[in-house]
Amino acid sequence: MDPVALVEAIVEEVTCPICMNFLREPVSMDCGHTFCHSCVSGLWEIPGGSQNWSYTCPLCQAPVQPRNLRPNWQLASVVEKVHLLRTCPEVGLKGDVCELHREQLNMFCKEDGLMMCNACSQSPEHEAHSVVPMENVAWKYKWKLREALEHLRKEQKEAWKLEISERKRTANWKMQVEIQKQNIIWEFEKYKKLLEKNQPPGRQLEVEAATALASLEQEEGETARKLELSHDKHIQQSQVLWKMIAELEERSQKPARWMLQGIQEVLNRSKSWSLQRPEPISLELKTDCRVLGLRAILMTYAADVRLDPDTAYSRLIVSEDRKCVHYGDTQQKLPDNPERFYRYNIILGSQCISSGRHYWEVEVGDRTEWGLGVCKENIDRKEVVYLSPYYGFWVIRLRKGTEYRAGADEYPLLSLPVPPRPVGIFLDFEAHDISFYNVTDDGSHIFTFPHCPFPGRLLPYFSPCYSIGTNNTAPLIICSLDRED
Repeated sequence: MDPVALVEAIVEEVTCPICMNFLREPVSMDCGHTFCHSCVSGLWEIPGGSQNWSYTCPLCQAPVQPRNLRPNWQLASVVEKVHLLRTCPEVGLKGDVCELHREQLNMFCKEDGLMMCNACSQSPEHEAHSVVPMENVAWKYKWKLREALEHLRKEQKEAWKLEISERKRTANWKMQVEIQKQNIIWEFEKYKKLLEKNQPPGRQLEVEAATALASLEQEEGETARKLELSHDKHIQQSQVLWKMIAELEERSQKPARWMLQGIQEVLNRSKSWSLQRPEPISLELKTDCRVLGLRAILMTYAADVRLDPDTAYSRLIVSEDRKCVHYGDTQQKLPDNPERFYRYNIILGSQCISSGRHYWEVEVGDRTEWGLGVCKENIDRKEVVYLSPYYGFWVIRLRKGTEYRAGADEYPLLSLPVPPRPVGIFLDFEAHDISFYNVTDDGSHIFTFPHCPFPGRLLPYFSPCYSIGTNNTAPLIICSLDRED
């Protein structure tokens, strides 16, 4: 076998499948494939991600435990020897001499971007071209290679950012799907419980629940296929980019005669390459969680909730009937009683809840920011507030006009295709249930906090947030509910 071909064949065996360069600090997986340690670490790195992320081999997709990665010292030693062997003159790279004249390649044609011998440079084909000794242009093209590499590395960085962003979006979407499945089950169970086993004639709640779950699973499958196709295209594009970077890095380390051979074509291809971003895939869930007739049952637990002015932040203005609150332009001179919030635009309801079922609705209008829910009675009104159940707050909120969140940031963003204008809040104290509903679209489920015992008496929570110029000025209004509806 030709020595050069033999070396090149061995080189393929010690090349990382990810970066397409010589293996650096090679690590082997349980499946037998080997990669650079830095390449695998970069591929799996998800900043802020869960430790339970699913890791797989980049080649065969076999499950991998990161703790089982094994340094392959023997292969690392082979890589060093191959690297030395490849630079040996006796088995050097092809292209060292002109195949036509068997003379050394020492001239460079600027027009064609090719290395050639003296005889070729004097041929009619190149007599009108600018042909110079390779030493005169090697430094210039070395610099062009460096610029091309910088461009591709920037594109590679953007590709990594895109990959991480899409992984996060996908993980968040998967979590939303699982939460929605659980919500559908819980809401039908809640309806059956509230009906006290008196199922409406002609309705089969188990069939309705199964239909809703089947619709969600069909949507899940369709979206998953779109995500997989988009991910495959991105991986293919990234592999092309990695190969181009590896080619340029390898070429930049070669002697001038090999670096310059065909360099113009390589530079043109590198400079024209740009990352093609995939078509955006909507991850907003279209299958909502809705139980027909549930709102009518909840209305039978309508509570006459009223605001407590003694708890209101000094810029909040409360109506005489204590059913409406809005943010004022100026700070009011109010007594600094222990119940009053000092730092935040918060006001609480006047009725403490320690048992039973309670339902109320709040009109939020076209506000771009608000917060609604319940909180424990004995919270500190003067210090920093953390809107988390851990600190005694069960609150959903809207921020920036489109971001619906539950709690602080421990739950994923809520997917609400229809913005709620009236929001329904249902509290079942004994069942440890605090749930929210979108009254605008006839009662679709928004969110239910995980069930856990409440730490004591609870109070309704309201926050109109700030007014921003002429925006976010509508008041929060507690709706009047008729129990007989």
